[in-house]
Amino acid sequence: MRWTFLIALAACLLLVGHSVSAGSIYTWTDADGVKHYSNEQPPEGIEEVQTIEEVQGDPTSAEQNQQEYDRMVEEASEGADRHFDERAQEKARQEEERQQQQDEEKERRIAEQRARLEKEIEAVRNRGLSPTFTKGMQDNLIRQLQEQIDQLE
Repeated sequence: MRWTFLIALAACLLLVGHSVSAGSIYTWTDADGVKHYSNEQPPEGIEEVQTIEEVQGDPTSAEQNQQEYDRMVEEASEGADRHFDERAQEKARQEEERQQQQDEEKERRIAEQRARLEKEIEAVRNRGLSPTFTKGMQDNLIRQLQEQIDQLE
């Protein structure tokens, strides 16, 4: 569906020129909402078909047909613009969601790390003091762990 607007626009531009050729132009919208322009009959099952007939030799009719062709080209172009705008908005929305998920994952990892460090601090506080583990060593270890917590923020 991405390229259908471009294909429809290209087909319309091929059909339209400064000199209008004889024949009919058919326009219809398919089940996916894509507008089609063709000089061939639409496929079976299409209910709403607009037909533009050209009468050879009638300058008024040719001018009207040219105006109708120009309108169709403009409509196809606007449809393509809308399509690409919608795609750009969808990509921006997806990027925003991806960034939000990354931020949430980062916050989750920080919270896990903080909880682990706080648990270590609690274990150090509860550790018994001895000649090989003094109050100064305990305070220093707690300070180091607290600095790690502070760096997380």
